[in-house]
Amino acid sequence: MREITEISSQKKKGDRLNIFIDGSFAFGVEYATAVKFGLKVGKLLTDDDIGAISKEEGEVSAFNRGLKYSVKRTVSEKQMRDYLARHDYSSEAINAAIIKLKSYGYVDDAKFAQAYVASYSKERGAKRLTFELKKAGVSDDTLETALSAVDEGESCDRCVQKYLRTHKNADRQKLINYLLYRGFDWDDIREALKEMDYEID
Repeated sequence: MREITEISSQKKKGDRLNIFIDGSFAFGVEYATAVKFGLKVGKLLTDDDIGAISKEEGEVSAFNRGLKYSVKRTVSEKQMRDYLARHDYSSEAINAAIIKLKSYGYVDDAKFAQAYVASYSKERGAKRLTFELKKAGVSDDTLETALSAVDEGESCDRCVQKYLRTHKNADRQKLINYLLYRGFDWDDIREALKEMDYEID
């Protein structure tokens, strides 16, 4: 058995505590973790207790980091997993954090896909949106639902008009390449160019 001999607040992170065991610093924990395990000076801990605290701390830390990340931007589950993995959390801690983040609505692939399409469908075609959303880990069903409200012909028309406003004496092939890069379908490109007197063979 090992004894907690001191508990102090961390100077740089006031919401965390330093735990000292047998006179030496052992680990840092969130207040929530300390409360859950009843950590206090004089408490005796086994190696199993310390392992359980470490596991809990990893999960709490992963959730808190994920929460801060998700309130700044809308992210997919895959993006969240990749983000937490880059910060060296264990797969167990990441899984626990994801479950909790989902329960609070901070990780939701359907919402992510809808928000992404709403933000970029005016300047990107379905092919590019599909590629980008699949890269973000969005499933085919979720992707299809998100793209169902998109009028790609209208989006292509808008892109052509914007391009012609910013490119005087625009080269037709460069315009076509631009639209293809944006992920628009060839038929939509042809129709958009016809309407702008840029008819092509």
